[in-house]
Amino acid sequence: MITVKYRGVLAELTGKLQEQIDAATVNDVMKYVKKTYSAAAYKEAKKLLIVINGDSILLHKGFKTPTSDGDTVSFLPVCGGG
Repeated sequence: MITVKYRGVLAELTGKLQEQIDAATVNDVMKYVKKTYSAAAYKEAKKLLIVINGDSILLHKGFKTPTSDGDTVSFLPVCGGG
């Protein structure tokens, strides 16, 4: 099992801040969001910064990044500044 944490609009769309699910990859997490919640939640999830154990999935294999028991996948709002 992995922990999935939702923030921002995605937390509102799912009605949850976090939950535990079975998923072998980040793509499996994305499929879970779409199937369990809605296409709108999936669309929002794709816009967010996705991190696994604090590291962006872009530093790994993107949506193909594998997950292991105990991992945490978080969806974080993208913030800008300057």
